[in-house]
Amino acid sequence: MDRNTWIGLAIAAFAVAFVFSFPKNTAVEDLEAQTMAIHDKAMAEMAEMNRLGRALKRLKAELPDQSPRADSLQLILYQMKKAEDDMYTWMRQYNPPPKGHPQEEALQYLEEQKRLISQNQQDIRAACDAARQILQQQ
Repeated sequence: MDRNTWIGLAIAAFAVAFVFSFPKNTAVEDLEAQTMAIHDKAMAEMAEMNRLGRALKRLKAELPDQSPRADSLQLILYQMKKAEDDMYTWMRQYNPPPKGHPQEEALQYLEEQKRLISQNQQDIRAACDAARQILQQQ
């Protein structure tokens, strides 16, 4: 091999060693994956919540407006709407930390996002549980 080939190989080896010398951001990647897994599960649960919401709306339409039961149904429907709005708000404002962002800041951001989406998932579940309870009384 000629001298230029050796120089090219040396530069390539140096570049590969340089890239692999940086620590991987696995803690950030793991936390981001956990956060998105919660989001994905909450989205699936939101589909069930919407189905239950339609059933509650049909039931509410059959009741007189001033019925205490209609008020209970309206409260659950409000909880469902709020949970859905919160999900869409979370999705609009969520931005994964860019590559190369300081790890501590990225972890802090993702912890807060995980907390928010977990709370939203709990709100979706609570609304679904309340709807199921009302619908089982039929």
